[in-house]
Amino acid sequence: MAEVIDNSALIEAIAKMREDFNNQTQSAVINAALRSTFFIPAIIKKPDPETKLVQDADNHLRFQTEEKPAQARFMLIKNNKEQTFFPVFTDEEEFKKMPNDQGFATVKMKFADIAGLTEQSADTIMGFVINPMGHNLPFTKEMLASIKNTLIEARKQREAEQASAQAEGEAQGITATEGGAAEE
Repeated sequence: MAEVIDNSALIEAIAKMREDFNNQTQSAVINAALRSTFFIPAIIKKPDPETKLVQDADNHLRFQTEEKPAQARFMLIKNNKEQTFFPVFTDEEEFKKMPNDQGFATVKMKFADIAGLTEQSADTIMGFVINPMGHNLPFTKEMLASIKNTLIEARKQREAEQASAQAEGEAQGITATEGGAAEE
């Protein structure tokens, strides 16, 4: 059974942010986006296997076929400032609004994977844009770096709080075990 992608929480958060832009509505969009899976246009090409003639330890010749990894070419779009972005879509309907004369299909990717792809891409790619023919919400590389740093700092803070709580419990002669029961 195919996975159902429901990004309605993100769509709702974008609408609220557009009505009333503030830190709270912007954070709601980012949090919803972080939990979302998107459709990203790509052409996946699986190269033909390569066959080589190899010699084994007994000097027998045989043919060996090597599979090559698939290659993906992602769609790129430009904004009115001639900046290049990856287009990503919340659903198939939004994707259908995009001109597609090269036969791009969609692959499903989580926000973190798209952010990683964007981070590793050429300097000429500025980021990605959600629903460019509709909501047109860009996430630039700078925004993605800021989100990543915020998440790293939040994780460090959580880990420090957990370590502090654990140290406090040990100081009182109580230790937590795997099963969750406390020992004295």
